[in-house]
Amino acid sequence: MFHNDFRYAIRQLRTSRGFAGVAIATIALTIGANTAMFSLVNGLLLRPLPYPDPDRIVRVLEKLPSGGRTGVSTLNYLDWTKHNTVFEYMAAEAGWRATLTGGTEPVLIQAARASAHYFDIFGVKPALGRTFLPDEDQLGKDHVVLLSHTLWESRFGADSSILGRNIRLDGKLYTVVGVLPKGGPFDRASTRLWTPLAFQPSESRRDFRWLGATAKLKPGVTLERARAEMDVIGRRLADAHMDSNKGRSVAVDRLSHVLISPDLRTAVTVLWAGTGLVLLIGCANLANLALARSIARERETAVRAALGAGRWRLAQQCLIEHVVLSLCGGAAGVGVAYLIMKWIASLIPPSALPPAVDIGMDTTALLFTLIVALGTGVLFGMLPALRSMNPTLVGVLKQGGHATTLGSRARRTRGVLVVAEIALAFVLLVGSGQLMRSFFKLLGVDPGFVAANVLTAGLPITQNQHADRVELNTYLASIRAAVDAVPGVHETAMTSVLPLRGWGYGVPYSIAGRGQVDRGYRSPAFFKIVSPSYFEALGIKRLAGRVLSDNDRLGTPRVAVINETLAKREFSNDDPIGKRILVPELVPGRTEFGAEIAWEIVGVIAGEKITGLGDEVSAGLYVSNEQSPTYNVDLIVRAAVPPQSLQKALRAAVDRVNKDQALSDVRTLQQVVDESMRGNRVMSILFTVFAAIALLLATLGIYGVIAYTTAQRTRELGIRAALGGSAGNLRLLVFLGGMRLTVAGLAIGFAATFATSGVLSSMLYGVGVRDPLTIAGVAIVLSGVAGLACFLPAWRSTRLEPMEALRYQ
Repeated sequence: MFHNDFRYAIRQLRTSRGFAGVAIATIALTIGANTAMFSLVNGLLLRPLPYPDPDRIVRVLEKLPSGGRTGVSTLNYLDWTKHNTVFEYMAAEAGWRATLTGGTEPVLIQAARASAHYFDIFGVKPALGRTFLPDEDQLGKDHVVLLSHTLWESRFGADSSILGRNIRLDGKLYTVVGVLPKGGPFDRASTRLWTPLAFQPSESRRDFRWLGATAKLKPGVTLERARAEMDVIGRRLADAHMDSNKGRSVAVDRLSHVLISPDLRTAVTVLWAGTGLVLLIGCANLANLALARSIARERETAVRAALGAGRWRLAQQCLIEHVVLSLCGGAAGVGVAYLIMKWIASLIPPSALPPAVDIGMDTTALLFTLIVALGTGVLFGMLPALRSMNPTLVGVLKQGGHATTLGSRARRTRGVLVVAEIALAFVLLVGSGQLMRSFFKLLGVDPGFVAANVLTAGLPITQNQHADRVELNTYLASIRAAVDAVPGVHETAMTSVLPLRGWGYGVPYSIAGRGQVDRGYRSPAFFKIVSPSYFEALGIKRLAGRVLSDNDRLGTPRVAVINETLAKREFSNDDPIGKRILVPELVPGRTEFGAEIAWEIVGVIAGEKITGLGDEVSAGLYVSNEQSPTYNVDLIVRAAVPPQSLQKALRAAVDRVNKDQALSDVRTLQQVVDESMRGNRVMSILFTVFAAIALLLATLGIYGVIAYTTAQRTRELGIRAALGGSAGNLRLLVFLGGMRLTVAGLAIGFAATFATSGVLSSMLYGVGVRDPLTIAGVAIVLSGVAGLACFLPAWRSTRLEPMEALRYQ
């Protein structure tokens, strides 16, 4: 029976190619978008991490009194490993930038130092050689290195004899002991090589948080038990070390929850909900289309019923026909989903996602497509199937060759579907409008610096190269002098972190003369180490006092410039100039704080954006690299020519000072600004595309219903015209019928928008969650599009002569 129904469905679709083509295209577009977004959601939120026993892997960090997470100090980590009984393995890691020499030119490689059991936690088996031995995280045994498969292929030509060979990193020899497998999370990561984490004596501190820690729960140990035990250990350490640990405890979270930030979870979920709305609009459209087609086929259905076909048999045939149609659309939707995934991949580079996340279409996505296709077929085929079960269908035979007209119940059903389409489209368009307005608001934000004609480059330097502070600053000054001499260079500067790249250094501070505050309860601020030329090179505005100068050197009073945010936070009613801010010393090249330094505030600058263009709260201070040297250095070059044209000259200038000095991430500052907006841009583009699809489908739905209803009323309109009804009145009659549906849809959409307004709050900047301008604009656009869709059938309905209309049907 099902086989015959299937064959009959195929024949019917072949004879109705127009209907089939429109329906398949609609299904392919809506299901394709949903499959693509499901693949994204599946990879980010649903699929287990690609490690053995992923639910047992946890991230272990220090918990601030406020509840936030922060890095781990060395001695706290060692105490955790010593006293816990819930972890099978526990490992710490810290990133570093290694300069690989020995080739044609030095290469900067993102590297990491990790405890010996780090790879045991993730169950990683090397493609060549081995991972770290248990004692190789001890001093004197730590000069071994593991290579990623990508680095092994790109830098060493996939030479299998690499094992046992020495390579030079930051001037020191390391023996290659293994190559990690191809294609896994460690191959997708930005980190390209790993060395053991052996703590130097200077790194064994309790007050400097610089480590990340990962652990694997013992079999049978629950997350709640691990949290309870680590909380006890944390409280014990807080009581024993009040100066460094007061108010702090231990945070234990599943790694899968840590890798995906709450903002990313929200963004992906919202996008998936948006594509779900598009699917519902498509189903409503298809249901309207299928309902109209079922009316045109009522005589055929009546004949079958008269020949003995039961009601359930008729409904089954109708459902199978629509499911077959939906499956064809779903098959085409797989191709659409593949194209959308390729497009999304071009918007979101792999480096923007956690390496443990692998986005792609797999068997789960194909199964999702099949389920959605079946559900879509049943959903939009339900109304025609129910209509085919009407036992009065045989009455249609009495009408001879005349087509039937749409009954009042069917008209109401089609009207309800159109109202639903408009309401759903309204919600999507408002969300899209808010994201677009937010994005354009960000484009208009003053970042606090001038990004045009600025080239940036990382200068990785290690303590081994320049152990003495004076020597380090002399070396940096020589590089600046060499770059200054390049034709087309207007100004150069050094900084510990580029604009929009985060805090770099975060320090606990207090204001001198306001009483002693425990470090654990001090407010944090960013601490930026710059050359005095930094402010001029970036065009940062001075608001009060002075900026740093070349006279601020070692041996002179320690001075700092604070930003406007810190000035307002701490000195809202006072002049900050001359006040002192207490900050523990950052010991260059070491993971430790030194003695507390009282920095005299000599100036206030306008708010340079720190963590992104939407940054509103970052407060911090700037000090001279002469008074607080650092090995974390980025070079800034203000150019009088297009900055990209200076890249080769920049490399040559650095070579004249030191041929072994690597340069990393050479890019313009405008590229840094654009990269900081990537997330907002992607969300705006995707949501706008889905909203445009929704608007198109809703418009077609309105037009289809009004056009079909008008066609059904042709005879009625002819009679009205014959009785003296003017063309204008007839057009208004048809037009208002469609606009009533539009107004109802807008009202429901408005209510739904208010009910869901908080969903996008974390993704908006400078735009309210109930932004009246966006809501009004969407209402006008939808009304205008709907009005056009209503006007065309209304205008066409009055072009027929009354006698022709009377002869219709």
